[in-house]
Amino acid sequence: MDYKNINDYEVLYMIKEKNDYAQGIMYNKYLPIIKNIAAKYSNFAKQRGAEYEDLVQEGYIGLSNAINSYKDNLNTLFYTYACLCIERQIGVFCRKLSSKRNEVLNNCCFDENIFINQHNILDSSNPEVSSIDNENYNSIIKIKNRFNLINSCIFELRYNGFTYKEISNLLDLSMSSVDGRLSKIRRTLHRIGKNII
Repeated sequence: MDYKNINDYEVLYMIKEKNDYAQGIMYNKYLPIIKNIAAKYSNFAKQRGAEYEDLVQEGYIGLSNAINSYKDNLNTLFYTYACLCIERQIGVFCRKLSSKRNEVLNNCCFDENIFINQHNILDSSNPEVSSIDNENYNSIIKIKNRFNLINSCIFELRYNGFTYKEISNLLDLSMSSVDGRLSKIRRTLHRIGKNII
């Protein structure tokens, strides 16, 4: 089955209506993304006795958390929110794998504050969100809203670290189209003095 053309929001609605088949569709659609994120942490986890499959399982938990906690009023696309939740869950799992004697390695592997800050930015009900984070978030939303729907999606994906190939697959666009659109986006960002991708 080709999952590229499946609308996340329709599937989310079906999941809320207790359709178990819809949850399977969402898991299958996001499996390549989960595997990609898990691969980034696999060496770290392997050195601490965990398997790649453990990371994939944690990724599924992260996706499940995203499905259950996503709200339309977050002003962010579901796949961006889902990727954040997946990576955060895998990151937390990796942190737990480390003992005190590996604390130095653990701290230099990845910065949990990145995940916490991004999660807090998306969760406007969190009182710990600083005014700086809000300003940065609002600035990104204003920039994103300058573009048409496709370019807005490309901007958000690239800003969140997706590769050209991943963007191409997620949005069902050719690599040359993604490259051309990103060039146009960068020119716009350069014009307004925001070189952030």
